Amino acid sequence: MKIIILASGKGSRLGFLTNNTPKPLIDLGNGKTVLETQLENIKASGVIDEIIIVGGHYVDQIEVKVKKYQNEGMRIKVLHNPFYEFSNNLMTLWLAKHEIEGDFMITNGDNIFEKEVFRDLARKNQSGIFLTIVKKDKYRDDDMKVIIGNHGIEKISKSILNEEAHGESVGLSFVSGEKFIKIFRDTLEEVAKDKEYLNKFWLEVFNKISDRGGTIGHFEIDIDKWIEIDIHMDLKELLELIRDNRMKSLDSDIPNINGVAIFKKNISEDEKKNQRFTDY
Repeated sequence: MKIIILASGKGSRLGFLTNNTPKPLIDLGNGKTVLETQLENIKASGVIDEIIIVGGHYVDQIEVKVKKYQNEGMRIKVLHNPFYEFSNNLMTLWLAKHEIEGDFMITNGDNIFEKEVFRDLARKNQSGIFLTIVKKDKYRDDDMKVIIGNHGIEKISKSILNEEAHGESVGLSFVSGEKFIKIFRDTLEEVAKDKEYLNKFWLEVFNKISDRGGTIGHFEIDIDKWIEIDIHMDLKELLELIRDNRMKSLDSDIPNINGVAIFKKNISEDEKKNQRFTDY
């Protein structure tokens, strides 16, 4: 089975950390980058045997980084999105459309999941289209929230009100079965032809399928089995998880958490808002 990793964005919300490097290559302070942690957890899951990475911002650095894993026998292909500066990740996914064959997963380049998430997602679900979610007591305005109805996920959007949300999409999907693979691929091709989707998220494919009566299943995971690196506070939280050994798949041997000093311990609400502008 394949997994497609969408990793072409500039990651500008992380400021100078991504000025000269892609977000997936941020050093976690334990000798590994976000991407290396992703790759090793994917391999350890035992259910994925091919990885497609679609890069854009400094994609050459990603190509160099994965050579080690390719030399170790991992099947990794790196594609280039030359339009990353003026499009969103729906177009990043569209550039990998020719790789959509057989059962596959999709994830974002700034997400880290425990290895069992991939394994359980693949083994516990039958043919269909599935989106991984977590449930929280309160959702942030910038969270990609979901509404779940009697027939699965009905809507995915950051604009969903906190009190209406039934969960948050964590950027990992699974499509299985010839019928559903074709539905997904055809819908992706359709929305990519519409210029209104140029700057939209890849999850809009799910919205289009749901709007037409298609079923989008949800797969809930524990919130401590996933983390997203989107803004400074996310990275600070991850570094603390590594230090405290609260994510099983991350090496906690960090004599000094390089980079923590660049994050303010007490950040104002205005500063938080300024960090969360749209990042295409």
